[in-house]
Amino acid sequence: MAKDNSKILVWVLVAVVALLALGIINVDKIFGGDNEDDAKDLYPSTLTTTITLNTGDALATSATQTTVKYYVFTASGNYLKEGTTSSGTASFTVPTAGNYKLIAYYDEAGTDYLPMEVSFSTDGSNPEGRAVQTVNMDLYKESNATISAVRDPVDLDTNITASAGASVDFDVLLKATTAYAALNKPVIVVDVNSSEWQDVSMSTLSEVTCPSRLTSGSQREKYCFQYNSPVLSSEGIQMFSGNLVADSANAPVSNSQVNITVIDAGLYIEPNYKTSGYSAFKQSALQNPLSKADVGATDSSTSTLTVD
Repeated sequence: MAKDNSKILVWVLVAVVALLALGIINVDKIFGGDNEDDAKDLYPSTLTTTITLNTGDALATSATQTTVKYYVFTASGNYLKEGTTSSGTASFTVPTAGNYKLIAYYDEAGTDYLPMEVSFSTDGSNPEGRAVQTVNMDLYKESNATISAVRDPVDLDTNITASAGASVDFDVLLKATTAYAALNKPVIVVDVNSSEWQDVSMSTLSEVTCPSRLTSGSQREKYCFQYNSPVLSSEGIQMFSGNLVADSANAPVSNSQVNITVIDAGLYIEPNYKTSGYSAFKQSALQNPLSKADVGATDSSTSTLTVD
């Protein structure tokens, strides 16, 4: 009897193998695994997602479309593609089931817009989201800077008094020049006579390296301090306070000047950006390191504190 059962089992196994070979039995359906139909449900047949990019003006009084350039990278920073929006929109594709970042800005003839970055994903749980997505960006129009005043915080005028080794406070009042626009991470440049002043500080700002495009005269030294946020025109005049320390041996002489200028940050793109990717985009650059050209808005005019 046991021998007859063994023969039956052998014939059953032979039959199953034959049915599998002919495709009549589907293993995925038996065990509940994903099959080709499941993949088609989850991913578009092209395995790419269409992205519609819409760009507008963040501070405009009514909906305003903007022309900007855009650069697309993988989440790890590899360059994928670039383009320019037309009438505030553009369309491009990226691989499905991925994570990406995009930089948009404009710095050519016409209205300039400050650099802005967004991240997006094509790996959502909604199959429709994998096929088509929309990315909306509202950018700040670029503004120049205006210095409203530089002053002694007590007398509220441009005259300062300093003896050898003395500490002298000062204020810088600035604003975005253009209405409905923004000054990008402004930098206050303080130019002093290096034989008369031994230190300059601005406690609420970050000290940064001054761009080499700003040359210094004989016995002059520049100190640069950055505000790490944009200044919006709607915010009005912003005040930043600083301190000068006179040289311990040489008191500043009468009519000696401390010159103050405001510059801004911009975006510099290295020439090899297609191979270097995201790391080639320097969003806080104060100059093109090759040509030494200004990459931001035009520098402000210079204002002066004068020693009594």
